[in-house]
Amino acid sequence: MFAYRSQIASLALTVFTAYTVPAFAQATDYPSETVKIITPFEAGGGTDIVSRQLAHKLEGLWNNNPVLVENKAGANGNLGTDIVAKSKPDGYTLLLTTNATIVINPQLFGDQVKYDPVKDLAPVSMLSALPFVFLVPPSSPAKTMEEFIEMAKKSPGKLGCGSSGVGGGAHLALEMLKARGGLDITHVPYKGTGSSITALLGGHIDCLFVSILSASPYIKQGQLRPLSVSSLKRNASLPDTPAVAELPGLDGFESDLWYGLLVPAGTDKAIINKIHDGAKAMIDDPEFRSKFEPTGAVLVGNTPEEFSKQIEGDIKKWTQVIKESGVANQL
Repeated sequence: MFAYRSQIASLALTVFTAYTVPAFAQATDYPSETVKIITPFEAGGGTDIVSRQLAHKLEGLWNNNPVLVENKAGANGNLGTDIVAKSKPDGYTLLLTTNATIVINPQLFGDQVKYDPVKDLAPVSMLSALPFVFLVPPSSPAKTMEEFIEMAKKSPGKLGCGSSGVGGGAHLALEMLKARGGLDITHVPYKGTGSSITALLGGHIDCLFVSILSASPYIKQGQLRPLSVSSLKRNASLPDTPAVAELPGLDGFESDLWYGLLVPAGTDKAIINKIHDGAKAMIDDPEFRSKFEPTGAVLVGNTPEEFSKQIEGDIKKWTQVIKESGVANQL
């Protein structure tokens, strides 16, 4: 009987070792080959810029182990995101994307999205958030957001607010404002941020939500007037511009464009932590901060657990906005 129990114990130890030692070895040896950061948008954009900064930082931290950036644009970012979601969960394929492909697109495009952002991907860290700015032309009688809301309530359906396109972050920010503020404002979609700003400058529309990065030059030159920002708190680059959330009845209003790092679901936790530590080192780097904070970007670098809760809350929030506004039917 004693010999039998010893055999069972030996077998259990063998099975335990078979399952744990390889995983431990995988984590401690990582990385030992080229790591790819896939961004699901074209080169030159925000995700591409941040991806290349991250790749450079990780290479330095990982003894010059190659870290390459691959742009896999297409299908509103869904193509590249799907590639990562279906990749081997070994830490050698990372995804640097925005809340568009993780939170918004699955709600807008339904079955056209072939991945499940919660089941197929594991959060590593939110890297930064970029708020939208609500702009009006200098000729607008509204000098504050309160005055604009009052003006909109007195002229239901007569004010036109532009965006960079149906279903984009700027459009959804407007829909949230309309719903929360009880406003009847006509949405005027354009083919991109540039054309929507041109329309506002030309007096073809009355207002516009646009990223703080795109709005900054026009604000500095006095060509457009900022009335509020879409983040929960004021932005350091526009300290005199209140957040929408400061207004009565609009507390909790938040609509930011965020950049996040994820990996395929099932990736070893120790590897996720190592990737997270590298990303956090980039966020905490004074040189990196000096480049990005003046643009209005809010650098984050939170934990995988915190990022997971952020995604969960955002999905719940935007599912409701998209459903109530009927945005998906406008595509």
